[in-house]
Amino acid sequence: MTEDPSVLSSLPDAPLTRDAIDSLGDAGVERHASPVLVRGPGGPDGPNEDHAEDVLFATEDRIWYLSLEPEDGWSAEREATYADGEFEDALEEIRLEASKHAERKYQAETEFEIG
Repeated sequence: MTEDPSVLSSLPDAPLTRDAIDSLGDAGVERHASPVLVRGPGGPDGPNEDHAEDVLFATEDRIWYLSLEPEDGWSAEREATYADGEFEDALEEIRLEASKHAERKYQAETEFEIG
């Protein structure tokens, strides 16, 4: 990564609810914030409402895929820059990669909980 988004330092060390993700996008500087994979209530150890551990976050020239790892906190897993007129294509490319990663992470966590 060439740089981490400044939002990383402001994220809680916990999954984000939809409202928290929406507030990232409403902060004025950001262009876009959306969950990659929405999970339901997390039981006794998680949020009691829908939440996400994987988020796409974009500014005017860069998109990040942010992911929460239980032991390590939030990190920028992937980033991409884009030029004028390329935002939608760049966002879709990162969303596809992020979706695959988030799904594998979720499956691994679920297998661990069951097994």
